[in-house]
This record gives sequence, C-alpha cells and structure tokens, in this order.
Amino acid sequence: MLKNYLKIAFRSLWNRKFYSALNISGLAIGLAVCMMIVFYVKHEFTYDDYHEKADRIVRITTRFETPDKPMTIASSPVLLASYLNKDYPEIEKTTRFEITDATVKSAGTLQRESDVYFAEQSVFDVFSFTFLNGTASGALSKPNSAVVTKSFSEKYFGKKDALGETISINKILYEITGVIADLPSNSDMKINVLLSREFVDTKEWLTDDFPVYTFALFKNKPNLSTFDKKLQILSQRYIQPELKAQGANEYKVIFETEALKDVHYSAGKMGDSPKGNKQYGYLFSFLALFVLVIAVLNYINLLTASATERSKEVCIRKANGAKRRQLIWQFLFESFIISFLSILLSAVIVKIATPALNNLLQIRIPINWTGILLVSGLGLLVITMLGGLYPSFVLSSFKPIQALKGTFSPNGQSVWLRKGITLFQFSLAFAMIFGVLVIRQQMTFLQNHNPGFDREQILSVSVPDDSVARSKINGLAAILRQESKIEDVTVGLVSFKADAAFPTGTTIFKVNGKKKEVMCSYFLIDENFIPTLNIRLLQGRNLSADNISDKNGGFIVNEAFVKMSGWANPIGQEVDGFMHKGKVIGVARNFNYKSLHNKVEPLLMVYNNFPPAGIMIKTKPENLSIIESAWKAHYPDYPFDYSFLDNAFEAQYRKDHVMMVLFNGFAFLTVLVSCLGLLSLITFSTRLRTKEIGIRKVLGSSVSGIVALLSKDYLLLVVLAFVIASPAGYYAMNKWLQTFAYRIDISWLDFAIAGFVTVATALFTISFQSIKAALMNPVKSLRSE
Repeated sequence: MLKNYLKIAFRSLWNRKFYSALNISGLAIGLAVCMMIVFYVKHEFTYDDYHEKADRIVRITTRFETPDKPMTIASSPVLLASYLNKDYPEIEKTTRFEITDATVKSAGTLQRESDVYFAEQSVFDVFSFTFLNGTASGALSKPNSAVVTKSFSEKYFGKKDALGETISINKILYEITGVIADLPSNSDMKINVLLSREFVDTKEWLTDDFPVYTFALFKNKPNLSTFDKKLQILSQRYIQPELKAQGANEYKVIFETEALKDVHYSAGKMGDSPKGNKQYGYLFSFLALFVLVIAVLNYINLLTASATERSKEVCIRKANGAKRRQLIWQFLFESFIISFLSILLSAVIVKIATPALNNLLQIRIPINWTGILLVSGLGLLVITMLGGLYPSFVLSSFKPIQALKGTFSPNGQSVWLRKGITLFQFSLAFAMIFGVLVIRQQMTFLQNHNPGFDREQILSVSVPDDSVARSKINGLAAILRQESKIEDVTVGLVSFKADAAFPTGTTIFKVNGKKKEVMCSYFLIDENFIPTLNIRLLQGRNLSADNISDKNGGFIVNEAFVKMSGWANPIGQEVDGFMHKGKVIGVARNFNYKSLHNKVEPLLMVYNNFPPAGIMIKTKPENLSIIESAWKAHYPDYPFDYSFLDNAFEAQYRKDHVMMVLFNGFAFLTVLVSCLGLLSLITFSTRLRTKEIGIRKVLGSSVSGIVALLSKDYLLLVVLAFVIASPAGYYAMNKWLQTFAYRIDISWLDFAIAGFVTVATALFTISFQSIKAALMNPVKSLRSE
C-alpha cells in the first residue's frame, strides 16, 4: 500500500511539474526565512546565557540624583565590590572590569586593540570562560598577567602556543597565562584581553570617576527590588557623608541592579557598551510568523485550487472501490512528500544564506543542525497535517456522478477560503512594500540631513591616554598648521565623534533673579573648534586665546540651552560650571552632536584647560601621508588610528541600515511567495476555464477582454488588500518613526506608490498566465467537444 501511495504521489507531482515546483519552492522559502529569523531572534534574546551562573549574576550601576535631573551611568565606584563582599552575606563573589585603551607592540609594529579590560582573579569565579590553554586557577593573580582570546593569540603568535609568551601592551610587558575561546557574538561585553589588577589602592568612594563595571554573583537567585533597598542604605552610610563634605548636599548616589540577561537591553546609561532593542526582535518574530503563515496558506490554497482538476481522478478511484479513508491517506502522503522536499530545500537555503546574514549583522549565528532536525520533524508533521488534512477531506468528498458527468463545481466555501488567503497575503505584501518605502525615505533623510556643522574632510584622532603623550599634542597641532594643505586644526579634551562620551557637569545660572542648577553636556575646546567645523554663531563671538577671561570664564551656549534657560538676552549672562565661572560670550546655532534619534540637548562650550585628548584636522584624504608623518614624529610608540567625521557619524545609524536591508529582504520574499501563490492560482483558474476561453474566442472576444475577465477577480482582491492594510501600515511605520527626534512625514504619495507597486506586481503575475491562455488556439481547447 505504501509503495502504491509513493508511486501515485510522485506521478502526480511529475504530471504537475510547474505547480509542484511553485509549491515546493514557495514553502521552502517561507520555511528558510522563518528558521533564519528564529535563529537570529534566539541569538538576540539569549545574550550572556552561555555563562553557567547567568541567572545569579547581577550588574550594579549608578544613578546620580541632582537638583535638575537624574543621570545614570553603567559604571560604579571601585570600593563598591569590596563592601558588597564584606557586608552582604547573600553575595558569593564580586568582580570588576575597567576598560582601557590598548596599544600593542609586536614584531616592531604598533596596533590599537579594542575590548581590553583590567580585571581581577575573581572574574573566573563569576563568569564562565572556556580555557584552551592554561587554567582559570591563578590566571590573573600575579601582576602583569594577561588572559587573551584565541583570535588575539593567533593574530600575534600565529598557530604557536601563546601560553607563557610575553607581549607589550601600553609599554608594559605582560605574561600570557591563559588563552580562552572567543566569546560568542551574543556577549554584551566584548572581551579580547583581560589584564591583571587588584583594585586595592582606592581608599575613598569619590576619589576616582567611577571607573569600573561591577558584577555580583549571588548564592541564590536574587530578589533585585529587595536588594536595591539594601544598596540605598549602603549609599547613605558611606557616600552621602563624602558628598556632604564636598558641599553637594542636594546630590545623591543610588546604586541599581540589573540581571545579567537584561544588561544588553538596558539602554540610556552613560559609558555603556552598545545596546540592543528588543522591539526589533519582536518585529522579526512577527515577520517570521507571517512569512511562514503565507507559505503554508499558499500550500493549502494551491491544493484546494487543484481539487476540481483532480476531481475525475478521485471519482474514478471511488467508482473502482477506493474508500474515503484510503483517499485521505493518499493525499496526506502527497502532502508529506511536498513538505519533506520543501524542508530539505529550506535547509540548503539556510546553509547558503546564513554566512551572508552573519556578515550583514556582524554576528555569529551558529547553525544548530540538531535543532533544525527537531524543528524540521515538528514542522513536517504540522505542515503535513495543516497542508494536507483540509484538501484531502475536500478531494475525498467529491460525488463520482457529478465529477464524471462534468457537472461538478467547487463549493462556495472553498472559493471564499482561497480568496481570503489571497487577500491576507497581499494585505501583508502591501504593508511590507509601504514599510520599505518609509524606511528608505527616513534613511535617506538621515544621510542628507544638515547636522549644523561640517563633517566632510574632517579627520578625528584620539591621543593616547598618557600624560606624556597628551603634552605633545599642541606641538603636533602647531606643526600641522604650518602645512599649506592643512586647512584647520583644533584640539580639545574629547575627540568629537559619534560615539564620544561628552563630559557632563552641574551648571549654575540665574533666571529672573532665581538660582537654577542643571546637568548639561560640555565641549572643552580651543578657539579653532568653531571655525574648523563651520559652526554658525547667532550672537556674540568665538573664544579667543588672547583673552585671558575667556580661558576661565567664557561660555558659548547653543540655542537649546538658551531656550531651556528662558533668557531673552543671553549675551553677558553669568554662568558657573565645569571649573569655569564667567559670562556667556556667544550663542551657537543648534547642531546635532548626537544621532538624530535624539533632540539637540543644552550644550556649553568652554576653553579646554586640561591636557588635550583629541585632535581634529580639516584636510583632503590625499593629504593623510603628511599627517601620518607628523604623528609618527611625535608618537613613534603609538599607531596612527583615525576616522573621518562623516563616516563616524554615519556608523551610528548602522543598526537602522541593517534593519532596512533585512526589511527589504523580508518584503521581497513576502511579495515573492505571494506572487508564487497567485501565479499557481491563476494557472489553475485558466486551466479550468480553458473551454470557456475557447468558446469566447470563437464568439469574437479579444485577447484584452479575456485577460480582463481572468484578472478582474484577483485585482479586486489586491485593491481590497490595499484598503485593509493601509491603516495598519501607517500605524506601524508611524510608531517606528517616533523613535527619531528628526523624521520624515508619511504622505499620501507613499500609499499611492505602495498600492501601485502591489497592483502592478499582481497584474504582471496574473498576466503571465492569462495572456498565454488568451492566445491559445481555441481549436485545441474545444477539440473534445
């Protein structure tokens, strides 16, 4: 019996090669897209889950309560971990990380390395690292010890065992005491190197600028809200007295906890690693579901559409004694074969497409073949039942007499089911096309938006975090200013770039005679900063190196600060902040020093009296060799790492760009699968109406008339899909646009274009088969009559 089922199934598929190819490919694409999205979402929602004790690990962050508004930072005081170990018995261990700039010297070459941290031995008691060489025991217990990743080891030592080797990092020789496996890409904290540090020199809470990330391992799964209350007591006991001694009575330091699994989505903290957005994960989950639903509905739609064509086959078998149960099993077996072939093809697509997806997202999504087999087995069962059960009951219920006499016609229920499925598919297709248009326009707007300063041909270089190195930067700037091909040079405390952490401080001023304190961002600059970046001054003047009062008391504020302060005449207003006390000498037009996701916030620019940490040079890219030569003359022990401002600021929209690419891909696949289904339906529809078309042609119908006849029902469904999907598409895209402080407005033209593309795509798909049917010789279709 099984052999007979198999023979009939393959014979049926072979006789309908075009239909079978569309059915299998449509279902395979839907399954492949769904699996890849599921892998991606699983990757995003399982950050740091690979640590064995992840459910007991907590990060402790800091919130500053100020007279103006709270400020939250990801780091914490050095002393916090020591007091947690001493005063809180529910904590098993604590560990601290301190990030550092790293210049590695190897074989006479210098390279900057990112993701280098100072850490203590307890890090291996809290977190799980896989040691490839060496052991966790004592790996960071000795001074000048280093634990490196496999990638770092291979970069500097090749395939040789790096254990016991020494390497120069920031002019200090470190012995490599362990090599660990590269961390998974779903690690919030990216780590290349861990350098040993004991953190025992700090004696006061507020001495350092809260330089460490503190993690605590609890003995049992903690109640974070209860523990937060205990941390408030700690802050009041130890930190508030130090704040009071400094005259900061109105300030409070509050420690807050967050579970390790939530750290990657805990956005809005200063000095933190790049964060994710769970909304994207939910969005792509829905897209995966929709693509899969469309593919399965297509499958059901095509099987039910083929019912009439196979009615005589079914009824001849029933007339020869076949029982309904046997027919149901036959069609379920055919459904199984199609599902099985589709799953095989989808696995091939996943294997081919995953590297491209990894490259696009800059992550490593492992292909879990065990998981794929389990999901495929479940999917095979579900799709076979969903895709085969309803059509098999429909096909097996045909009346033999009606079918053999040629009087059988599909019932209204199956017709409305097919129309409903087509309507749903093209509603989603329209919404996806509409989304593509809006996202592309917003990304174009971001790229073309005038930020209020020049970003073109501005070179930004950070100076090493070294007092000797910083003392040389003014000499470097002076040399560069002598070059005729260098237009402008400016130095400051922070290198102005997209991901820079700008200093924040309390600012005191008066409004209508009343004292006001607010927290604001500061730029510590020189007199060349504003002309180099071509920032427009609306009132007043620029800072001057020749004016002594400017160096300690000259403030340039932006429009946002003036609006916040409520000053009618800002020039001459007294301001006290960031170790400067004086008057406002200029008002700058607002410029976007952060991404366009954020509104321009109040900003003050003052003269930098600290050793400069960054330099910006306005010149053409072809003059890089001049700058590099001057750099090497001043900094022979540091690599020349630079970035152009335009590239740096565009990089902050990378996640939005990736979303656009993914959304485009999903939209294309959604439309493709919908069109495959529509093409199959119109193919069966024309095949069933072959004789009708022949008679109409004999009676004088034109090709265009027949095409219109075959197309109108489906085009009406597409137009109805446009009406249904428009409100949903507008709502979804408007919500997404709300995440940008600066955004486009959705216009009626977007709906018109999306509607036109949807209708045109459907019309092209329908025409492909309907024109072919209309051009057919009526003699062939009426020969049997």
